[in-house]
Amino acid sequence: MVFYLWADLQGIDIVERLHDGTFFELSEIIDLVNTCGWKLGDLLSAVARRSSGLTTLTRHMPKSGVGSGEKRNRLSVVRSFLEFTSADYLSRLQSWPNRWALYRDMRVECLGHLATYIEGLRAPKREDVGEREGLDAGVLVLLCAVIDPDHPDNPFEPKVRFRNFVMIRLLIELGIRRGELLGIMLHDCDVSGPRGYITIHRRPDNVLDRRIAPGASTKTAARKLELSPRTTQLVYEWIVHYRSKLPGAARGKGQFLIVSIPKGQPMSPSNVNKIFEALRRRVPELPKEFSPHLLRHSWNDTFSELIDKKGISENDEVKFRQKIMGWRDEASARFYLRRTVGRRANEVLMEMHDDLDIRVKKAGQER
Repeated sequence: MVFYLWADLQGIDIVERLHDGTFFELSEIIDLVNTCGWKLGDLLSAVARRSSGLTTLTRHMPKSGVGSGEKRNRLSVVRSFLEFTSADYLSRLQSWPNRWALYRDMRVECLGHLATYIEGLRAPKREDVGEREGLDAGVLVLLCAVIDPDHPDNPFEPKVRFRNFVMIRLLIELGIRRGELLGIMLHDCDVSGPRGYITIHRRPDNVLDRRIAPGASTKTAARKLELSPRTTQLVYEWIVHYRSKLPGAARGKGQFLIVSIPKGQPMSPSNVNKIFEALRRRVPELPKEFSPHLLRHSWNDTFSELIDKKGISENDEVKFRQKIMGWRDEASARFYLRRTVGRRANEVLMEMHDDLDIRVKKAGQER
């Protein structure tokens, strides 16, 4: 939104710039960087003055603005939007090599300038206190029971129960994002054996994905994830016995695993959100922030507990978590490790308190 408001203020047509491959001059990028630091009210006022014909200094910075963390977030989103959208335009020029090469060079230069300014901004610190955690073990067990198609408290219509069952099992078992789930295609699934696999791919410019709101994007690296025997069987049954009977969902190239019922079209992110809203209404034990991403946190909590039981070192834990989650660096993996270390520290602290209490009582008896 800030990006489009800035463009209105500058009289820039974003679609035209991306279509022509002219992108943005360095002076415009600098002005965009500055404007991303404005408070929304100041930016809206400036746009209103321009629309009314009043003179306004678009490069004049207001006296106060948003924090560096928010400014960095805004610029990161703008850059991701430009990277994703321009990839589509670039793919259309493959029949004209010279135009393709020119567009590519301009694209790389623009994204590079933005990346430089983003890196120069201080990233917000992520603290352990107050950070979102996964579901309690008891609530997770209750959720797994309720989503079973035969459970009396299942909130869904019979025709969609099995599909929803498969979706939530995959989110719980693999810890994948909502976009990664929606981006899985049939040829990413290998469920021919007792233990299947699903490969999570990063396809930011997937021409086969024609959803208007492409929330089915993968932010993390590609990786091959193993399924449990039960989930392997469920995915197989969904593909063979349920999905294959839907119109528009015939098996073949470009077919997504998770589709709508009854039309068989690729499911939208908003429909996934509605599934979680229905579960929140039916199961009062679920927190109000219950979402696909909360299940990702639950996966990481369960992973930490298993790591503790196996006595795996912290360095190996970070590497394993990084690989499974698809993170490109160790920062995100170490974030979850900090929470694990904090939990372990509190366990030691409790033991110390108990030991101290025992020694105090003994000392009192001696006196």
